[in-house]
Amino acid sequence: MKVLSALAMVVLGSGLFFACSKNDEQPDTTPAVIVKLTKSNWKINSITRPKLGSPAGDSVISKACTSDDLIQVSIQGTYVFSDSTSKCDSTVFPYSKGSWKYDLTKDSLQLTTATTPAKNYKWKVLTLNDSVMKVQYIDSTVLTDKFTKTISFKH
Repeated sequence: MKVLSALAMVVLGSGLFFACSKNDEQPDTTPAVIVKLTKSNWKINSITRPKLGSPAGDSVISKACTSDDLIQVSIQGTYVFSDSTSKCDSTVFPYSKGSWKYDLTKDSLQLTTATTPAKNYKWKVLTLNDSVMKVQYIDSTVLTDKFTKTISFKH
């Protein structure tokens, strides 16, 4: 009888232990696109714009100094653009850090600079997978010469 009572106490005690244990883990509801975007740094692979006289073609306009530039997009909502060891003219990317948000309905990454005054940039995301990100935006740094740029990044 003592063995049966001891066994009942063990079963009852372990049932109470598991019933009272806390399950702090919440399911991760972060959209897959955000996980891919923030997973690691993105290195510039190329920058292009439509070829003059042949808009269906692209002209590569990346400079050698951009080949080691990185953008790090953090899950906390900030980004840092690093002009790595090969320094470029700051007009290539007139922003280096700030905040971001992702518009899931329009597949666009919206960057807001930490400069004063803050500037907003909207990148249309054409491709985003585990190894490649390709974005397109209208460059309007020279108001009389607005054109579309495409930036390809890789891990």
